[in-house]
Parts: sequence; C-alpha cells; structure tokens
Amino acid sequence: MTNKKAMSPVEWTHLVLGVAIVFGSIVRFLPGLMAGFPLNDGGMFLSMIRDLADSRYALPEFTSYNQLQIPFAYPPFGFYVARLLSDLLNIPELDLLRWLPPLVNSLSILAFYLLASELLKSKLLSVLASAFYALTPGAFGWFVMGGGLTRSFGSLFLLLAVFSVLRLFQTGQGKFVGLAALFCGLTVLSHPEAGVHTAATCFLVWLFFGRTVKSFVNAVIVGVGVVLVTSPWWGTILAYHGLAPFLSALSSGSYGIPVWRALTGMILGRESYIPILAVLRLIGLGWGIWKKEYFLVTWAVVPYLVEPRSAPSVVFYPFCMLIALAFAEAIPFFASRLRKIPVATGELYKSKTCNALLFLVLIYLFVESGLYGFRLVNNSLKPAEVEAMTWIKENTPEGASFLILTGVKSPEIDPFIEWFPALVERRSLSTVQGYEWLGPGRFMGYYSDLAALQGCELMGCVEDWLVRTGLDHQYVVVHSAQVDDGLSKAFAESGSYRRIYNEGKIEIYESVTP
Repeated sequence: MTNKKAMSPVEWTHLVLGVAIVFGSIVRFLPGLMAGFPLNDGGMFLSMIRDLADSRYALPEFTSYNQLQIPFAYPPFGFYVARLLSDLLNIPELDLLRWLPPLVNSLSILAFYLLASELLKSKLLSVLASAFYALTPGAFGWFVMGGGLTRSFGSLFLLLAVFSVLRLFQTGQGKFVGLAALFCGLTVLSHPEAGVHTAATCFLVWLFFGRTVKSFVNAVIVGVGVVLVTSPWWGTILAYHGLAPFLSALSSGSYGIPVWRALTGMILGRESYIPILAVLRLIGLGWGIWKKEYFLVTWAVVPYLVEPRSAPSVVFYPFCMLIALAFAEAIPFFASRLRKIPVATGELYKSKTCNALLFLVLIYLFVESGLYGFRLVNNSLKPAEVEAMTWIKENTPEGASFLILTGVKSPEIDPFIEWFPALVERRSLSTVQGYEWLGPGRFMGYYSDLAALQGCELMGCVEDWLVRTGLDHQYVVVHSAQVDDGLSKAFAESGSYRRIYNEGKIEIYESVTP
C-alpha cells in the first residue's frame, strides 16, 4: 500500500486561496439571491443611475432623488459602470444594484491577496489572511448591499492602490507610477471616504517603505496623476456648485467616539457566537508588536484618526493579516514552547493538526457568515412594501410630500425610507440620504430630527415635530410592523386624515385638514 503524497506548499496555497474565493463569493452572493431585491440601501444610487440616462451620460448638476435639488456631487464611477452595463446588456438597474456589489467585493479577495503577499512576504501567510478576509462574518455586509455599488468599488481600488504604491516604492519601476495613479484616482472616483483612507494609507506606506528622494518624487508624480484622472469629475462639480458640496460632505462624518473605544470595540467585536476572531486579533496585535510589524499595527489605528465612520472596514485589512500571523506563527510558537517541541512555522502546511484546525475554523466562519446573510435578507424591501410604493406612484400627485413613520430610528438601516423617493418619485420628509451634500451640519441635524420622529408613540408628538421643523405634507405612510399600535390607531381615528390604503401592515393616510 502506497503512502499518499503530501501537498506541496504551492498546492496548499492554491487550495486555501481557492476555498477563500469560492466560499467567500458564496456568502457574498447568497443574501441577494434570497432577498430578491437589493439589500438594505441604494435608493439614491438608483435615482443617480437613471439620471445619467436622462442626461445622456453627462454629469448632471442635480440628482432627481427626493426632489431636493441635491448636487450630483457623489463620486460617480459606480453609477457610470451600472448605467453602461444596463444600456449595453439590457440589464435592469435594480438587478445591477443587486449583483454588482457582491461581484466586485468578491474580486476584492484577490486584490487583498496581492497586497497581503507583498506585506507579509509569505504565500502561506497571505492565503491565510485572505481566507479570514473572505469569511469573517459581517465584514462584507456594507459592501454587498445596494449601496455597496460605490463602497465595493472603493474597497477594491483602495487595495489595488496601496499594492501599486507599495510596489512602486519597493521597485521604483515606472509601470507602477501609472498603476498607482490609476487606482488611486479610481478610488477617489468611487467613494469619498475610500479616497480619504487611500491617501492616508499611501502616506503611511511612504513613511515605512519609501523615505527616499526618488520615492518622494514618484509620490508627487502619482499625486499629479490622481488630480488629472479625477479632474473631469471635480472640475465639473466646482463649475456647478463651487466647494460647497465637498465642504458639506466633510461635516457629515461621525467623530463622537474616542479612538481607543472604537478600536477596542473593533478588536473585541463579536461577529460570531464563539469569539474566535476576537481572540486571534488580540494575539495577532500582541505578536505584531513583539515582532516589530509596526506598519500593520499602525495601519490598524490610523483610519480611526482620519475618518472614524468608515474606519472599521479599513482596519479590517491589517487585522486579517495580524490574524494570519497569530494563527501561523504566534500560536504554534507558544504551543511549541509548552510542549518543548520545535515547530517550523514555514512548514505548517504539513501539519495534520494545523490543517484540521484551520478547516474547522473556516467551516465555522462560513456557517456564521451564512447566518449573517439571513440577517441581511431581513433588512431589504419585501414584496408588500414594493406593492405599496407602486400603488402610491400610480395613485397620488407627482408633487406630493409624504411623512413616513416606520419606527426605525437609524435611517441607514431603514430600506423603506431610503428606497421610497427612488421607487415612488415623490418627496419623503422622513429620508435623510442626500442631506450630506446640502450644507454643513444639515445631515447630522436632520438625522437627529428623524430619530426623534421615529421615536414618537403619540400623534401629538408627530404634530409637534411637524410644527418644529416647519415641514408640510399631504400624506402619511405608517409602516405598522414597528410603529406603536396606538399611533396607528390615532391616525385611523383622526378627523384630519383619511385612510386610502391598508395592505401588508402598510397604511396610507391622506391629509384632509382644511
């Protein structure tokens, strides 16, 4: 009987990377497949994609979303890709918002592998990091939603930009000047916060790997290239609106949580019932400091200093690499010290114990990611909600304004509120999306106002809110699934409103006040 030949390092890395790509793609595509509609958000982006059709691909001055004259200042790369695919392949815009985000985010697994290979200088470590990147429950959530159309492109190009800049500083080759300028520019054109994080990370790369005159000159050339690549967008916005939309967007971030608390929350985050990743992150962070992996450790902190709101999605990259170091180096090292048996970390692929442990961990993370996907499905529009919106579009005046009560105090996780203006093409007084471009402080101020509105349990509270904000409306939509029963009953019994629709826990009232 012949012994089975052991896998070579190349075969092992190909196997683990293949598992990461295949199973990582499955958990990204499955929620959209089950939901039958783009997950969570993306309503404003649907309007912007359709606006490009109306403008024949010219950058519009305003978006039609919510009839608020919102400047069309959002980085438009994803919208143009979706518009082009819809026109060339005759794919409905809603289907593109459903499938493009998970597709692009699945491609990010390969981009992450390229970057990890350069930073960790080990195929074994880089495929391990990629597997954890692909299968961490919840880490892909915001990128596979409808609004992930821009976030997923931003993430993909951020990884490719940092990889290109790192290779440029390491080799000095001219081709990486062009690639770095291209990918940095595409990041800026894809997502505003991704552009900020890319600039900060590339500066960090220069500090650790490129402090030479030649690297500085190359960095300046890349910067000029980024300005040129992005100039058609920002030049048009400046011509339309000046700096106002950009200054407004800069004031809409969330900076209220101390860095140490946000970072601690990320490290100890419970993505799964068994805190495997939290333990590995702690071990990896300590090991990284001990082994002087200062770039990864610093990169895990800097995003919270630069742009705290989206920092968790960026620090996830260095932490996946630190997790790989914990799994492949730190744990075997301490195990060997306890057992007094030397372990060659570069040959862990030969260890049946390590392979079995890795297999169990990845299977567990895959299952947890699948369960997380079910939670995403629950946060998408249901057929009854779409039917109600269709009815409103067909049976109410085009210029009508709607007050929508859902009971959800966080607008960013309320799909009904966000999709309403796009699908109904009417004004929603309860929608905050787009306010980040309307003036400094308006987004956070209206966000607080809407949280107060959705917390109302009495009709008097709603009326006081309308008086305080000075907003006028012709219709009220009550989504009774989460709204207090007493509030729904108050509208039904009020002489100031007439119920005109009542299906699937959605009630629509027309104001009849003289």
